[in-house]
Amino acid sequence: MQEACYEIKKDVRPFGMRDKVGYALGDFGCNLSFSLISAFMLDFYTQYMGIPGAIWSAIIIFTKVWDGINDPIMGGIMDSVRIGKSGSKFKPWMTIAAVGLTVTGALVFLPLPDAELWLKVTLCIVTYLSWDVCYTLMNVPYGSLSAAITADPLERTSLSTWRSIGAAAGGGISMLLPLLLYDEQENLMGDILVWVALGLGVVAFVAYFLCIRMTTERVIVPPERREKINYLKTLKGFLHNRPLLALCLASFASIVFFMSGSHTSKWLFQIHFHNASLITVCTIISYLPIVFFLPFTSKIVAKFGKKVSVGMPFLLSIIASVVMLCVPIPGNTTGMITYIVGLMFIQTGGGMFNLITWAMVNDCIDYQQLKTGMREEGSVYAIYSLFRKIAQGVALSLPLLCMQAVGYNPQADPIGNQDPGVPDAMVKMSIGLMLIGAVVMFVSFMLIYNLGKKQVAEMQEKLNKTDEDEQLITLPNNDD
Repeated sequence: MQEACYEIKKDVRPFGMRDKVGYALGDFGCNLSFSLISAFMLDFYTQYMGIPGAIWSAIIIFTKVWDGINDPIMGGIMDSVRIGKSGSKFKPWMTIAAVGLTVTGALVFLPLPDAELWLKVTLCIVTYLSWDVCYTLMNVPYGSLSAAITADPLERTSLSTWRSIGAAAGGGISMLLPLLLYDEQENLMGDILVWVALGLGVVAFVAYFLCIRMTTERVIVPPERREKINYLKTLKGFLHNRPLLALCLASFASIVFFMSGSHTSKWLFQIHFHNASLITVCTIISYLPIVFFLPFTSKIVAKFGKKVSVGMPFLLSIIASVVMLCVPIPGNTTGMITYIVGLMFIQTGGGMFNLITWAMVNDCIDYQQLKTGMREEGSVYAIYSLFRKIAQGVALSLPLLCMQAVGYNPQADPIGNQDPGVPDAMVKMSIGLMLIGAVVMFVSFMLIYNLGKKQVAEMQEKLNKTDEDEQLITLPNNDD
């Protein structure tokens, strides 16, 4: 017989809108920082600061080695160590990180374009690593927090949806920034980014504070049932956690390939369409699939389950990508409209994924508990976060290297200074990267991920049993 690994608090307010809004504010704050780094750090250091693309790629690979150590350690510490007097498992770590992110997010964009190359490289490494540590201190406990707010699958889906709303709102601020950050020659005005980052950091700090105050942890692991960190045991559980492996693969493909359009579109609008200000319009339109799915998310998931709801839309993404590769996309207004509309259809596959991916992480946490008998929200989320961090590092270098492979020169003036044929080749490369991502994600969810609607219901039934009759099981790998 297996003793329950967690308890549900009874003497707290019921789950409701306050938790949803508060949790959304957490990712709103995270994405004010993360979206700014993702959208502009690469161009800041390669276009404005003048670091060569090969050196930039080496920097990112080096810094992501630290991520490979950083996230799992942080997750394990959170699962076994409590700090502060509130009794909260996650919120004290978030409080510490809130201050660090505000400061380090601005330091990443210190404008020193005339400095020696070694100083630029040193500045990039030190400031980015500092920001990354603070981001881990915030993101791992924040992501794990949703599994502690509620154990109900539909309520977790709701939290995931609201998290995506918060993330979209935070990322939406970065969508507007190209209107302010590019001059008339389509060059990035890197000298004002430090002040933009500092201002967004202050707003994010307020959002973190509200998230901490508005959410309630209801799923708790009693002190007598906490276990010491055992990284080998956690890793073994991960290697046998088929849905988590599938989700990690899908997220890697999403960030590296499928979402590469967020990087490549900037270059296309600078170089091919000669209108960087319209990057904002393109990005907003690419978010329309999320807006479309938003009102129907809970109903779709309730009817089909998360697996099918996420996996099947990628068929449309695959078809749209193939069509886009076959049609001409010239550098005029017609070509621009074709690209924007095509991008919207390609991104349809990511709509449901972005809305409910975090609920799927919680299902993987439950699956790991049934496999190992341990409640390891922090460790499991940290492993997932590790794959996302590695993917983010690859995504900050691979699209640039692919574009350089077809002739793109990031140090050249955007207008009229690329070799003939390069802009057209960049368009095809951009679409090809997204096609690869869509294919991998479709395969990951439809063929590897094994938690269909029926399996999630069975899993929750086992987890909800009392201590007296609860026992470990091995879930079947068959799908709905």
